Amino acid sequence: MKINLLAKTGFAIVMAILAISCNRGTNASAVQSAAQSVSAVPYTIEVGGSTSVTPLMEMFADEYSKSKSHIKVNINGTGSGDGITNAGVTYQIGMSSRDLTPAEQGRGLNAEIVAIDGIAVIINKNNSVSSLSIEQIRGIYTGEITNWNQVGGSAGAIAVVSREAGSGTRGAFEELVGFQGKLLAGANESTSTGAIKAGIAQNPHAIGYISLGSVDDSIKAISIGGVAPLVANVTNGSYKIARPFIVLTGNNVHAESKAFIEWMLSPAGQAIVSKSWIKVR
Repeated sequence: MKINLLAKTGFAIVMAILAISCNRGTNASAVQSAAQSVSAVPYTIEVGGSTSVTPLMEMFADEYSKSKSHIKVNINGTGSGDGITNAGVTYQIGMSSRDLTPAEQGRGLNAEIVAIDGIAVIINKNNSVSSLSIEQIRGIYTGEITNWNQVGGSAGAIAVVSREAGSGTRGAFEELVGFQGKLLAGANESTSTGAIKAGIAQNPHAIGYISLGSVDDSIKAISIGGVAPLVANVTNGSYKIARPFIVLTGNNVHAESKAFIEWMLSPAGQAIVSKSWIKVR
């Protein structure tokens, strides 16, 4: 009954606006704008998951709100595992920076790739090493290489930093470098991109990995096999450590959440992707 009353009230307001505009000769665009403001019902989209996707999602939300002021997007950087598990449950939209496992695919989630991201291997700015091969990185993360002087740097025990189990960045990095399940025992496992950057900025012997889009001047992103970690090199395929950014929904997707995802894939959304990542459309 309340819904019907609101609908009738809204219709009456629109009709009143139309009547006034006809009497005063108001232009059609003003009438359309007023009608849209009546129908723009406030709505909150809950988003959660990958901390690597979070910076891009925040940019999406900021730009989207400029034309959809009635939409609020709450973003929770909780890790890909949580984004996949709670898509369609806690979150209307889940975020993942890794492909789904067969078991996760069996949950019937709708997955859409909205960007491609490179994973940057990062070290302290004072470290003289500028490039490592995939084999050398694998050796460092499995414990076969333990000192920087084994890879052309100054002597010093390598402090290996990784993401926590369940992280999309970790899953993709281990798969692409080729050491799934063989991470060095005692490696420092961090729960966020920000924590990894902060730790490496303070430790001259540390090595870690983060989303290419999160690289800043507080750390140094090294080349892989002589290929610089640049968007152009991810695009042309010469930079080999790259993965998808995925958004996930359940079967009952609210119209506003669906519209937000469609916008991410539109020219406007993909223009944001192109600033630091790789467009998919």
